[in-house]
Amino acid sequence: MKMDIPAERRARILQLLKEKGIVRVDELGRELEVSVITIRRDLASMESEGLLERTHGGAILSSRRVNEPSYLAKGQQNVSVKTRIARKTASLIEAGETVYINSGSTTALVLRELAEMSRLTVISNNAAAICNLETASGCEMILTGGTLRSATGCLVGEETLSRLSLSYPTTTIIGIDGISLRRGLSSNNSHEAAVSRKMIEQTAGRVIVAADSSKIGSLSLHHVASISSVTTLITDALPDPSMKEDFTAAGVEVIVLDDLE
Repeated sequence: MKMDIPAERRARILQLLKEKGIVRVDELGRELEVSVITIRRDLASMESEGLLERTHGGAILSSRRVNEPSYLAKGQQNVSVKTRIARKTASLIEAGETVYINSGSTTALVLRELAEMSRLTVISNNAAAICNLETASGCEMILTGGTLRSATGCLVGEETLSRLSLSYPTTTIIGIDGISLRRGLSSNNSHEAAVSRKMIEQTAGRVIVAADSSKIGSLSLHHVASISSVTTLITDALPDPSMKEDFTAAGVEVIVLDDLE
């Protein structure tokens, strides 16, 4: 059915997004009987309103993360997926490296994997994860110090930032609340955002983001870094496979675990 009125057209696009989670430019053009140029203009306008995130072939529904789940709650969500992501992330780390790792349930699993490696130095504010490690035989684990956020089991504040400023890690591994092609990395908490931002700024090598697919297209309250600061994204799946081209164009290597199986 032809829709010439922009407001009606965009309402229909939003309805389809809520039903499907993803829309394609060419399919929308056929359904709404308008040109691809018109559809792209609609998507750009809707993206500026925070309703969606454009991809190479269309758009995905954008979500905003407002509530911050506890460390315990996070640790019980998508455990098998996060474990796969953690193992792949750890496999990219080599002996002799110095690695920064921030807080989060996925990075807690990465810490567990790295604890068994030899000749490795890991510096982290993820207090709960390090304190719960059963062994760290060959790996030197260093806590940053700082003020404990009991809700997430991590250390934050000026003391944390000061400690991070003393080193230039070869790799930083970041767990994140939201990752957007347009708006970059974001966090639910301003103090944790500051720590993640500092880790990225200090990195002399790679920045690896380890995030399950629920984080992609999500936007949290506090900006951490632009997408251009990320070297590699490791995830289980992409909401839209065409997003891989978008990430690649932004200079980000994407490792999708579902594609490797």
